[in-house]
Amino acid sequence: MTYDNTFFFSRNPSITFEKLNGKNYLSWSVAVETWFLGQGHYDHLERDGSHVPVEKAYQWKQEDFQLYALLWQSVEPKLLISLRAFKTCHSFWKKAQSIYVNDIQHLYDTTNKLASLKMIDHDMISFMVEAQYVVEKLRMFFEGDSLEDIKKKLDKFYMVLILRALHLDFDHLRDQLLTSHEVSSMETLITRLLCVSVSQTQEVHELVEPSVMIVTRGRGGR
Repeated sequence: MTYDNTFFFSRNPSITFEKLNGKNYLSWSVAVETWFLGQGHYDHLERDGSHVPVEKAYQWKQEDFQLYALLWQSVEPKLLISLRAFKTCHSFWKKAQSIYVNDIQHLYDTTNKLASLKMIDHDMISFMVEAQYVVEKLRMFFEGDSLEDIKKKLDKFYMVLILRALHLDFDHLRDQLLTSHEVSSMETLITRLLCVSVSQTQEVHELVEPSVMIVTRGRGGR
């Protein structure tokens, strides 16, 4: 990027009409990246300014504050409390990424929406518009820069299918796993679910054993 004394936006200074609300990080981040790329300021998202020559540092900061103000406006007010401490585009962007990039939660919601999608009142147009929208969100998730990256995403997809199949009694466990930063692989998920199964079996055994003793004593047993 070159630096001069003129800083302006080539279009209407509004990054995206779809503000970050905590559940739409993927589509929001794509819109933000596209806008910054189109304006020629993508380096403000990915770099902290340390690469800028000393004589240009003040101008960089001035531009960054202007871009930061627009980035701030692209987030729902209720979410800004966790982001307000970050005063540069780069730090703001990376913090939002660390908070809302929980792929498995997003993937679960999207997969669940697609699996439960149904046509209403024979309205084929509305049905297909909704279906295409959800499918496109899934496609965006599966985009990857490498085969290894795609394999990891497929792994998360398999995890989602398993979580969707859990009994309703385990809804609380599923919610914990979806919001946890520790579940990073299929092996981790299986281990945690099996641990819960063993723990539950032990609890049932501990409850049943005293009951059997009470019944036995009630019948004259010792």
